[in-house]
Amino acid sequence: MKNVLALLLAVTVILSTGCASVVSGTDQKLTFNSEPEEATVTVSGRVLGKTPLTVPVDRGSNQSITFEKEGYKTYTAQLSTTTNPWFFGNIVLGGLVGSTTDGVSGAIHEFSPDQYFVTLKPDTPTGLSTSRPRQIKEIIIAFSGEVRHELATGGGEKVDTLLRLLDIDGTEQDTTIRALNQLALANENDLELAETIIEVYGVQ
Repeated sequence: MKNVLALLLAVTVILSTGCASVVSGTDQKLTFNSEPEEATVTVSGRVLGKTPLTVPVDRGSNQSITFEKEGYKTYTAQLSTTTNPWFFGNIVLGGLVGSTTDGVSGAIHEFSPDQYFVTLKPDTPTGLSTSRPRQIKEIIIAFSGEVRHELATGGGEKVDTLLRLLDIDGTEQDTTIRALNQLALANENDLELAETIIEVYGVQ
């Protein structure tokens, strides 16, 4: 009998407060990274801190995100959201009252993706870096899929640029491409891949 009463009480709480709100909460942890680091992250006017950071952010649609750092151009975008799958369960369980609660609280929304990485462009007339390590990072991060595909298939425009930045001459290019492909396979994170390449080849 006690178990039945406890179950009824739990159902009553879910029906009255909104299923998505109870299960997922009204905020969600998001991770923010940038190249270079120490960029100030602002979401809808609220400063969250400096990269890298992982913080809870109130769920809600149409929220803007800004990365700012002195000497670099400001990056602004919209946080992407999807409908929290628990919201649909709430419509079945809670009816109009429960679903309205989720809509008001913001729990209906779920951030996707929950990790953000941006490469800030230098605040120069060309917007391009002069530092070779930074150029390597920009190429690998901005054209990740293309670079990895070209490394796997033996070369291409992006890989040619990367080889020039690494000062690899023609006789060593094939060997270097194979070595870079192995590094790419071992490093799924683009920033870690770029930093590994810079360290292995002593780029300054």
